[in-house]
Amino acid sequence: MHPLFQSIQLKEELHVKVETFCQQWENGLPISILTSGSTGKPKEIMFTKEQFILSAKKTIAFFNLNENTKGLLCLSPDTIGGKMMMVRAIVGNYSLFITNPSLDPFEHLDEQIDFVALVPAQVSHILKNPSSLSKLKLVKHILIGGAEITKVLCEQLKHHGIKAYQSYGMTETISQVALREIGLNTEYHALPGIHFTQEQNCLTIHYPEINSKPIQTTDQVVLMDDQRFIWKGRADFVINSGGKKIHPEELELRLSSYISGRFFLRSIPHPIWGEALVLLTEHPTSLDKTTLSAEFRAHEIPKFTQTVPMILTESGKIQRERTSKQCLEDAWISL
Repeated sequence: MHPLFQSIQLKEELHVKVETFCQQWENGLPISILTSGSTGKPKEIMFTKEQFILSAKKTIAFFNLNENTKGLLCLSPDTIGGKMMMVRAIVGNYSLFITNPSLDPFEHLDEQIDFVALVPAQVSHILKNPSSLSKLKLVKHILIGGAEITKVLCEQLKHHGIKAYQSYGMTETISQVALREIGLNTEYHALPGIHFTQEQNCLTIHYPEINSKPIQTTDQVVLMDDQRFIWKGRADFVINSGGKKIHPEELELRLSSYISGRFFLRSIPHPIWGEALVLLTEHPTSLDKTTLSAEFRAHEIPKFTQTVPMILTESGKIQRERTSKQCLEDAWISL
């Protein structure tokens, strides 16, 4: 274990993973990362120690982390988010407390933390626990990533006066390339040394320190300039229903005020509309179409629904493709 790291009741298998990473780091070996698999089959990417350091320095500078900082790693050390928390602590020369990943990592935490990276599912559970919530309020720097946060969660953070940043990034960029302050900005702002262009409405990331070639994403955005963008959703999830283009992820954020539990939107073939918008939920739900009609256009209201178990990645993202395969053709309920 690195001398800057302190484990908090860490399970043996996780302790081994942290030790393995530390050994790789000390030996200067390239480190292999698997993409999350949220939209397809995971793939392996190799990064050098120097690339990790470059990425870490950007976050350290943005949050002004220093030797007096106390960080908390409550993500899996297998993920890029977990590895980057370790790298930032090493490069920033500050203490890092490492605990088992859980939905409420603050529940049994006694240390005062300055910096933490969380996924939206963790934030949601922490806000439900008064004791954990009081601890979260004391954290100076909160980074939320892994998935876009819902409108409801955004409002809850604002209500409790919690300042947090949503990150935009992917395994291919090692860590975030842009940040937005939740509740204050809808725009993501590029970190230093990074700029953006657009190809067929999809974001192109120019990050020469990490990749000599531009990184083409399938994220549809409104590009404000080469440093700022508003995220709309993934192009490969776009649904064309009756000639109307629907961005499921953008619509999911708006629907999150009306649906409890995990859910997502997709489409199924339809003889009239071409594609029909459908809702997949982890719990049975009933939507009041009259209420929805006041806030949503007709093509934005799901036509059918089905309840299925949600299959998640380690960072809490819904694996849409794998979850969708559980749907039964004759189990759709008309809304």
